[in-house]
Amino acid sequence: MASLKVSNDAAGDAHVKPLPRPEMSDDPPRFIIIGAGARGIGYARGIDIASNGVVAAVADPDKYRRETLGKQHIWGSNGPGQGQMFSDWRDFVEYEQERRQRVANGEKDVPKGVDGAFVCVQDQMHREVVVGLAPLGIHIMCEKPLAPSLQDCLDIYKSLKPQLASNIFSIGHVLRYSPHNMMLRKLLVEDQIIGDINSVVHTEPVGWWHFTHSYVRGNWRNSKTSAPSLLAKCCHDIDLILWLLCSPEKAGEGEPHLPNYVSSTGGLQFFKKSRKPAAAGSATNCMTCPLGDSGCKYSAKNVYLSANCEGVGTGNTDWPMTTVVHDIEDFKTLDERKQAVIKVLEEDYDESTPEEVVSSRNWFGRCVFESDNNVCDDQFVTITWPESIKPAKRVTIQMVAQTKKQCDRFSYFYGEHGEIYTDSEKIIVQDFDTKETKVYTPHAEHKGHGGGDLGLTRQFVLACDRVKNHGWEAEKAQNEFVGCTLEEVIRSHAMVFAAEEAREKNIVVNWPQWWDKVTKE
Repeated sequence: MASLKVSNDAAGDAHVKPLPRPEMSDDPPRFIIIGAGARGIGYARGIDIASNGVVAAVADPDKYRRETLGKQHIWGSNGPGQGQMFSDWRDFVEYEQERRQRVANGEKDVPKGVDGAFVCVQDQMHREVVVGLAPLGIHIMCEKPLAPSLQDCLDIYKSLKPQLASNIFSIGHVLRYSPHNMMLRKLLVEDQIIGDINSVVHTEPVGWWHFTHSYVRGNWRNSKTSAPSLLAKCCHDIDLILWLLCSPEKAGEGEPHLPNYVSSTGGLQFFKKSRKPAAAGSATNCMTCPLGDSGCKYSAKNVYLSANCEGVGTGNTDWPMTTVVHDIEDFKTLDERKQAVIKVLEEDYDESTPEEVVSSRNWFGRCVFESDNNVCDDQFVTITWPESIKPAKRVTIQMVAQTKKQCDRFSYFYGEHGEIYTDSEKIIVQDFDTKETKVYTPHAEHKGHGGGDLGLTRQFVLACDRVKNHGWEAEKAQNEFVGCTLEEVIRSHAMVFAAEEAREKNIVVNWPQWWDKVTKE
């Protein structure tokens, strides 16, 4: 998977230079963005600035979102053309089938179709959309997680497997594609700079207010309507660990070193009614709470209106404000923007509100101790590997809400010849023999997951281009540019479900037996 160049100076520092935008082919691969929310817009930007593909169409039920993405990345000021905008992904499928029939009938001046899709809808829709796209035989990149249940993941696998001979598939495991983690893998796996790894401690610090935004008030707050927080937030942390410790050095070559046991503990510890400050009384909405915005750091006023976090008071009109008021940029003054946010924050529900109404949307002004959230806000996962094709090892992964750090992951790798500490900025290698310390500082080309968003987009589009314009077999392009097989995607998601089963049943899961059982059912 070649997208970075690494050089070391005498001091041991490493300088990583991202490749420029790849050269465009005469007929570059064309993509539809299905789901024009934050992730869809992010991938559209990535296609434009870091890949040799083009955004050709958008599908989203929200008129504002689809038109905003379209204006920015497809039709500019000209307005949408035929086959460029859809209110439903099913409309796109129907259009594409009819378009192909028009071509088969010899009709002239038929608009070009698309070569691939970026699926960026809500998690619970992934199965329906991906399985629905499969008969079209187009390349697919699906945002993580693949699906909120193991059965849905397996259904996706079954629908896509017949297409793998001719089509590329990728998952939004962007951590694999950041310059930082690509360098880390080179040091650990290719260079074996600390020898065989004995153990790893990896932490995903979600962030005290970020967790409330996404996992208490937001889309991923309840496993009944989305997924467990371990899957929604940390499926690519577990994927990263398996990529570093389990996958063969080169995708598609060699056998993986598979784990033998997984266990997990965790729960909803803090964001629940029993932890509500007594002074808040019976208030269920921050806008009417007697504590006020200064009496509770989790107050929606503190998070979304003031300058304490990344609220509108800072002048921010990007995430997270676009999830609160998606058209916030259309309000011209700061006061107008604040009033639009306040209107959303004042919305609330009570005991008479039907459960399906409560679960159907977000409530960003809701008290974090009175919400309908049920996902873990602190969880540990332990995975062990047996002595087999490689030496035995074990890993502990923690997802924690109550941190100052916000998604700035950090890890310790302990090996036979040395140890590594790594965070989002640096990789520090200490050699036991020489007592030498080397510090590597990979360059992050973009703030999105340390460049991982752009890296994934670039690699996926490159693979599609090689198939479309350079005569490559899909399997070769998949392994060379995506660097991950569909089987790996299923396995890393399955590890999350196994960990959840271990946590819920308070057991240690025998991974080989568990995997054999679920794949035969």
